[in-house]
Amino acid sequence: MPDTTPKNNYPADASFNPPTAETSGITRLSKTSSESEGAHLRRVAEELSGSGEEQLIALTAKLSSQEFSDRILAARELGKIGSLKAINLLRELLASSDETSWSLAIHGLRTGGSREGWLCLEGVAEKDATRLASENKRLSDIAFRRLMAMGRTKMMDRLFRAADGHSRSIPGDVAKQFSIDAISTLPEAHRNVMQHRLGILSGTSSTPSDTAEVLGIALNDVRSRELEGWRSIHSPIDIAE
Repeated sequence: MPDTTPKNNYPADASFNPPTAETSGITRLSKTSSESEGAHLRRVAEELSGSGEEQLIALTAKLSSQEFSDRILAARELGKIGSLKAINLLRELLASSDETSWSLAIHGLRTGGSREGWLCLEGVAEKDATRLASENKRLSDIAFRRLMAMGRTKMMDRLFRAADGHSRSIPGDVAKQFSIDAISTLPEAHRNVMQHRLGILSGTSSTPSDTAEVLGIALNDVRSRELEGWRSIHSPIDIAE
């Protein structure tokens, strides 16, 4: 059976599948599968009563600390709390134009892992996708770097899949340029494989076998470099303490 892969398909073991549950209104207070009954009741009580304000004030102050380790800790704790107020504090950082601020926000939202946090990332990613086409180079550059820093989101998936021009909501030229820029962040050996696999150069994706033949490398090397390439692109920014 020939070795074929659908165009712009991702590896089966891609690491990040963001939750899709809606969390607006009452649904936001619903019990999650990872919560115990007691933890759920405590969270609902805190959301409705506004308790935890002192902790939020203290963490907000730490976000402005001169000690970067304090800022990292504050972002992480806010993400772990996962309440609407805590996530809104991180969203303000995420939507800012300051790279250090939105890097901290991404770290907090992803390590926290709450539904509100994932939806916050997806919401900003969606806005950044529209900014990729901006004539303001600074704005489009920030949008690209923040999308990459977030790691894999549903919006990132949509951008790669829209590169063939068949998306109704994402312009093909914008999606293709995003794919080119994303692939360019990889080492040359991985970039060469990804360009052929995604059809960046020719407009038509190549099978692993065809890619191996064109590049003159082993089929296993094609597969491993592609997998490593996706892992790199999908990985969120690393915050060093």
